[in-house]
Amino acid sequence: MAAVFFLGVNCFAQNESRFKSLKDNIDKSDVAIQHPKKGVNPKTWVDRGKFFHDAYNVNIQFLRAGMPTTEAKLYFKEPKQVLTSEEDGSLSEIYEYSLLKLHFVNGALRTWEETNKNFENPLVESMNAYHKAESLDEKGKNAKKISEAYAAISRDLETKFFNEYFLGQHIVAHQTALQRIELSKLTGVTDTIYYFFAGYAAFAQSEIDSSMWQTAIDYFEKALELGYREIGDSKGQIYDLLYNACMKTGDEEKALLYAQTGFEKHPEYIQLMYDLINYNLQHGDTQKTLEYLDMAVAKDPDNPALRNAQGKMLDELGETEKAHAAYDAAIAANPNYFDAHYNKAVVYHNNAVKLMDEANDAKTNAEYEIKRNLADEEFARAIPFFEKALELNPGERSAMDTLKTLYFRLRGKYPEMEAKHDEMVRRLEQ
Repeated sequence: MAAVFFLGVNCFAQNESRFKSLKDNIDKSDVAIQHPKKGVNPKTWVDRGKFFHDAYNVNIQFLRAGMPTTEAKLYFKEPKQVLTSEEDGSLSEIYEYSLLKLHFVNGALRTWEETNKNFENPLVESMNAYHKAESLDEKGKNAKKISEAYAAISRDLETKFFNEYFLGQHIVAHQTALQRIELSKLTGVTDTIYYFFAGYAAFAQSEIDSSMWQTAIDYFEKALELGYREIGDSKGQIYDLLYNACMKTGDEEKALLYAQTGFEKHPEYIQLMYDLINYNLQHGDTQKTLEYLDMAVAKDPDNPALRNAQGKMLDELGETEKAHAAYDAAIAANPNYFDAHYNKAVVYHNNAVKLMDEANDAKTNAEYEIKRNLADEEFARAIPFFEKALELNPGERSAMDTLKTLYFRLRGKYPEMEAKHDEMVRRLEQ
């Protein structure tokens, strides 16, 4: 512990000294690689690779995701400034040092930023140097050292990618994934997950730069072409991402194909089912939408949004009783779900209007009275659900307007409706 503490209190001072030494070595290496004899010596390039790899780590060598604040202080002493904030019950802290910003969430290191980078693309320079050494090392004397260096660079690129991604530096993260792809080519191993990561970072960037949607598609497709396989709960995710990216570029035919292919391969990935539901909703295919909704409900029967959507589709198909049952299930799952209360009220209201139309077409007064009374009963059934919807969303204008009309219509049969009508008029005038 004493040794670690000694290292910590001298960390940045040592970094400055180390940086100067590395800078001198890299300057000398720049000269050496131009030398007729040294420039064709594999060792010259192995040394250069190590210099640049060390340069990458000069400020961040002790950092790791999950590091507690207490450990960070051992290495870097007390920060110059601590910025704190709280969101959704999580405490965020930024420790500011002269060369670094460390981002902690609930006391664990999540990301970090170098505020003063000393070298440009040191991992790429290191990777290129080792590759040059490999090409010159005809007898393979440095093969083990180069292989170990590639593995270390690979780990650093992985850490770098996730750090950049979680910092929101999606373009930089995309470039890092591409660097990792280049490294895999040097080692002769096709690491398909980095094609996926390259697409994933491009996808995230596309929200602010629409030109990146096609880039995301290209790398996702390349990942699949090379045999990318998802594991665990993520099986099917790449097809969902491709669906959304293709929809953004306007290629709806390809989007549908990816959603269908993904759903056939990974029916357990429910987001693909939602994609198919949304696609058919947008294209007005009520029957197809309902088929997928039924599948989704079977997988997630207590999801109120699915039950509500199911109710709307059933209502469009004229399946009134089934629509009511779907809305009832949505309300049972979430008694405060506005849409289900409102939509159930609308079903009653619209059926009442239909009955009134039939009453107006009646041939006899007796038939007219029967239909009118049935319509009033349906209007009355709608009221409690409109009222609950208004309780959940007090500013809902259409619910107020409809209730005002219903109270007025039914005030003769139900005396309490008179006062409710007057109150609703006052609310609408406010």
